[in-house]
Amino acid sequence: MYMLVYLKVPLFKDTKTCTSTEITRYYVYLTYMTVSNMRDRMVENEAIFRKYNENVQKGLDDLCELAEKSGQEPPIEPDDLTLHFYCECSDENCSKRIVMKPSIYKSIHKNRKRFIVIPGHEAPDIETIHKKQKDYTIVEKLHMPSDSPGPLQQTSLDNS
Repeated sequence: MYMLVYLKVPLFKDTKTCTSTEITRYYVYLTYMTVSNMRDRMVENEAIFRKYNENVQKGLDDLCELAEKSGQEPPIEPDDLTLHFYCECSDENCSKRIVMKPSIYKSIHKNRKRFIVIPGHEAPDIETIHKKQKDYTIVEKLHMPSDSPGPLQQTSLDNS
């Protein structure tokens, strides 16, 4: 998600012609845009990790559906197994996994604002803690994430 930025305060080559109020407004505005863009990138990164996890879930669902269509028993019972889902935190370098049953994963994500993260990977600027479990935390976004996120974005987070 990209934002078009319009500067309301002109940039002066000679700072002696600027008032301190103009300079202050300019820096406050740029700081706000930087923080706002960072939050957007963080939310988008979480949506990307969720998309990876949904692809794993879809592969399992497709396998069971294919067996059903051909009149066979599913090769695996989805609720008998656990999958290793990616942590859906904002850190683009996070590679931690959360082990859970697919049915639990599906039930958490019925609310599209909810994500699963490793405890300690929460980002209070963009989400609230919905529920804490021993191995994962369910967080809820303050703003709705994109359903079709772009590539991972660099953030200032480091959850390694």
